Amino acid sequence: MPTVTMTLEEYEALMALVRAGDTNSLMTSPAEPAPSGKPKKRKRSKYQKELGRQLKMLKKKHPRTKVTALMKKAHRATRKVLKK
Repeated sequence: MPTVTMTLEEYEALMALVRAGDTNSLMTSPAEPAPSGKPKKRKRSKYQKELGRQLKMLKKKHPRTKVTALMKKAHRATRKVLKK
């Protein structure tokens, strides 16, 4: 084990940091901000709301059709509705 020598002032400052429990001040690199629960949700755009409506209607009319085909139809219908 290496021998570490420090002055009494350095030792007292180090012990004060340890007693305070402030681990961020012992690090040399900046700490990452702590996550604050759930991330903020993004607001749904007018287009996304209408696309959801169109997709729901199409899915009800054509339940066995592939989703990719329904998405194309829903996209076209949404553009048509929003153009008005």
